[in-house]
Amino acid sequence: MLTRRSLLRGVLATPVAFIANRLAAVPANPPFTDDYGVASGDPQPDRVVLWTRVPEAVQPTFGEVVAVSYQVATTADFSPGSIAAEGELQTSGSADYTVKVVTDGLAPATPYYYRFWTDTGYQSVVGQTKTAPMPDVHPQVMSFAFVSCQNFTQGFYTVYTHLAREQVDFCVHLGDNIYEAGHVGLEHGYVREDDIGDGQATDLGAYRQKYQLYLSDPHLREVRRRFPWIVLWDDHELANNYAGPQVAQQSPQRQRDAYTAFLEYMPVQPIEPLSPADPAHVRLYRQFAFGDLLEVFALDERQYRDALVCNRDFLTAGCPELKDPTRTMLGEAQRGWLQSSLQASKAHWKCLLSEVMMMRLAVHNQPGSLAADLPLSILRQPGAIDQDVYVNLDGWDGYPNERSHLLQFIADQGLRNVVVCTGDVHNCYAGILRPDFEDSASAAVGVEFVGASVSSFGIAEMTGQDLTELGRRLVPHVNPHIAYLDLKHHVYTKVTVSPTQMEVQYIAVRTVGQSVSSAFLLQRFVVPHGASRVMLQSQPGG
Repeated sequence: MLTRRSLLRGVLATPVAFIANRLAAVPANPPFTDDYGVASGDPQPDRVVLWTRVPEAVQPTFGEVVAVSYQVATTADFSPGSIAAEGELQTSGSADYTVKVVTDGLAPATPYYYRFWTDTGYQSVVGQTKTAPMPDVHPQVMSFAFVSCQNFTQGFYTVYTHLAREQVDFCVHLGDNIYEAGHVGLEHGYVREDDIGDGQATDLGAYRQKYQLYLSDPHLREVRRRFPWIVLWDDHELANNYAGPQVAQQSPQRQRDAYTAFLEYMPVQPIEPLSPADPAHVRLYRQFAFGDLLEVFALDERQYRDALVCNRDFLTAGCPELKDPTRTMLGEAQRGWLQSSLQASKAHWKCLLSEVMMMRLAVHNQPGSLAADLPLSILRQPGAIDQDVYVNLDGWDGYPNERSHLLQFIADQGLRNVVVCTGDVHNCYAGILRPDFEDSASAAVGVEFVGASVSSFGIAEMTGQDLTELGRRLVPHVNPHIAYLDLKHHVYTKVTVSPTQMEVQYIAVRTVGQSVSSAFLLQRFVVPHGASRVMLQSQPGG
């Protein structure tokens, strides 16, 4: 099966000049950190989830229980009058010495500091977090940033160096927090090594080691320390392009192990905990209100989806199976929850957090003279003559009927200010959402902003070229709803909302091939209140 991963391996079989500047690499087998830091997440008006891990150096010898104390305060010095919550809980080797606590009884819209310690000698760094405002208050501004796809071996986390300096209310991770597959060797643009599980995590021990390895990066630890996070998973927390029901049949223990490790290492509070019996199930789709200004809906687009069709996911013509009206990504229960929650929402802005791209992204079979300019000769395959070639059927293009029904529901209900924030594809796209993408007269019902990866290879690394200008010439012919794309840079996306508009900024770094990089504003957009359109406000930088 041809996938983005297999194509990437083929393209990188020969070194390319574009990635020659990826010179700063680290030695093989980088040591795991002795301090995994702290994190907070799932902010509510009266509580947040706090996380840490007791490091190996201060763990009991044989996996025994250790008591972990914590404090939450309104001041960084934890003076007696500032303590808002404190307590003690236990962890052990059965939880890999991770600790999660839901601290309730906090004040809304309030910054807090927190810390952990043990009698065995662990003293955590001091974390920062913030509760959400009450749903019935009227904030005049809220801001957040979102990121995705942080392959440890394919780039340094220079994006996080700059994100850590922001002043935002919370952050979102849209998935691919780890990659189940590793890489050994520093050729072809790879900058760090990951040899866990002989190249592939398949059991609980290996998945745990993945999170530990990724947390050896100080910049990742710092952004987890600085902000409360809303964390989603995508596919690589388990396996490339997986579908929940399919993997539950084929590899139920692997699914359970991957889910267990994710829940141990991420500051999330599932609506329903991991089921004790197979098939493994945990409810992670959930919503967060930030006053009446913003409501966020975190989706789970892996656990309930039907499997891939059309032989492969990447650069392929459509097939009859795509038109199956029962085909689903969300599953019946999650789809019903999302529709009823959107309908009931009183927020000015309704933001869907989507792991995968919702806008249609197809590339028409171009005339030979134009297609010859493309490095991906697959676009001229004979089987695609007189058809559109879909770029990624692992995204919503692989579930067109459910997408159309969801967007038509938004139209029928007269819902306004619906924005989708997306990761997964490693490059930037922005545009409008229509129930029928093949009909230019179909009314726009929302907008979508797709943020590029933190470090995972994008099209520039895959091909050795910056194809942005070529993409801007070709893509709009088949996808007129796409107003902007960038196929080169790695970014975090900053979103600022007010009652009158949403401002979206792609903040890009110059390189992820070296451990230090400057950053710049790649593109700024404005979405006016009540209007499903994307307004470009500045020229691309870089």
